[in-house]
Amino acid sequence: MYLRIVLGILFSFSTSLAVEAQNVVNFHKDVQPILEFRCLECHGPEKAKNDFRVDSEESLGSYIEPGDFENSYLWTDYLVTEDEDMKMPPVNSRHSDGMTAAELATIKLWIEEGADFDWQNDSTEEGETEANMPVADMSTSYKALIFQGLFHPATVHFPIGLLSISMVFLVLSKIFGKSFESAAFHCLWVGALGAVGACVTGWGYALHEGYGVDYSVEAAIDRHRWLGIIVAAGSLCLIPLAYAAYKKESSGAKVGWLLGAIVLGMAVSLVGYQGGELTFGEDHYEKEFDKLFVDDQPKMTEEVKAEQANTPEATGETAKAEETAP
Repeated sequence: MYLRIVLGILFSFSTSLAVEAQNVVNFHKDVQPILEFRCLECHGPEKAKNDFRVDSEESLGSYIEPGDFENSYLWTDYLVTEDEDMKMPPVNSRHSDGMTAAELATIKLWIEEGADFDWQNDSTEEGETEANMPVADMSTSYKALIFQGLFHPATVHFPIGLLSISMVFLVLSKIFGKSFESAAFHCLWVGALGAVGACVTGWGYALHEGYGVDYSVEAAIDRHRWLGIIVAAGSLCLIPLAYAAYKKESSGAKVGWLLGAIVLGMAVSLVGYQGGELTFGEDHYEKEFDKLFVDDQPKMTEEVKAEQANTPEATGETAKAEETAP
């Protein structure tokens, strides 16, 4: 009964987070903290260089073409330009290192999704947090948390691979026998420990990339973070059940292990997809497919039409039409 409840909770979380993953970027939680940290000092209510303010919808909106980042001056002329005199934040500011890749990806996705503006002043009244303090003012433990987070990209694929192959081995064990079941069990417990490590490093990596600490599931980073924690916790909970099935040959435990492994495999896939969204933007698979296989079709059609227009048959018909014209 206990194991059924755990599996039900994991499935419910996975389903709800999959639905939430379709939400657009939340300006207040995703974009505003970036603008506050990187831009508000020089383009805010106290100081507005060139009369430009990031906390003003009218001012910021004049540099944005909603839904089209390539024609948005904020993006092309100030954020990704190679002109050091134009690039923001400027090289002579305390943010001379520029925006991180994650911050740029968030702003790009925000523009693509319509650049909704909902500036709220509550976050600016909370004061400076350790996340946006100068490095010299950070505590040693906080620096250590951020530094260990740099190992997240290198280690996160290890538990993903092990937990996924554990599910595959478990399915194969139904066909080829005990040896595959043994491989599935050992991949599970090693992958579970790796998932815990990936969660710890992932938290530090999020801080390094400029994401704040939130406990909701409104932003993509929060959904990715919490589903990763659920995967780690679920894989740990699945170990005793798998042990009972593998060592004690419990038939009920075998069924529960298989169902749990399938749910866990789905959740692992969703976590990986969410990680891709944070790097490449929402719907990155669909956009890349359209870019490779769909967007070039109209161009090919026009080229074919141009070639057909230059054929002797087409030229002759045109000349004949000109002779008979009044």
